[in-house]
Formats: sequence, structure tokens, C-alpha cells
Amino acid sequence: MNLLLTLDSYEWSGADGSWMPIEEGNIAERLRDRCPTQLAFGRDGLLNIFACQADPGHPHRWSLQ
Repeated sequence: MNLLLTLDSYEWSGADGSWMPIEEGNIAERLRDRCPTQLAFGRDGLLNIFACQADPGHPHRWSLQ
């Protein structure tokens, strides 16, 4: 199984805006404690989706972190 997609509960790190686009730097304070993506996986973690490269007919697998 290979990693196909990773989805995060947060769009960026609120503390330092680690990968926030420069254009959105001025709204960091307002969104610091919010989740602009409106997604929540588990307890605000990551959702990893895996796919079988050898046979696309195999069901996808997932894990929460």
C-alpha cells in the first residue's frame, strides 16, 4: 500500500503560520484558533489514505494520526 492522500484537520500552524500563504498573513490572528478547512479527523489529527499500486481493484486503506 502506498500513501495516496493526507488530509489535515488544520490548514496551517496557528502559532507561527509555518506554511501560510503570504497573501493570507494578515488574517492569521483572526484564524489562529479556528479551523478554516472545517475538517476534523479523529481528535483534530491527520487522515492518511493508502492505495494498492499493484491492483487498483483492492480497497483503499486509511489511518488516523
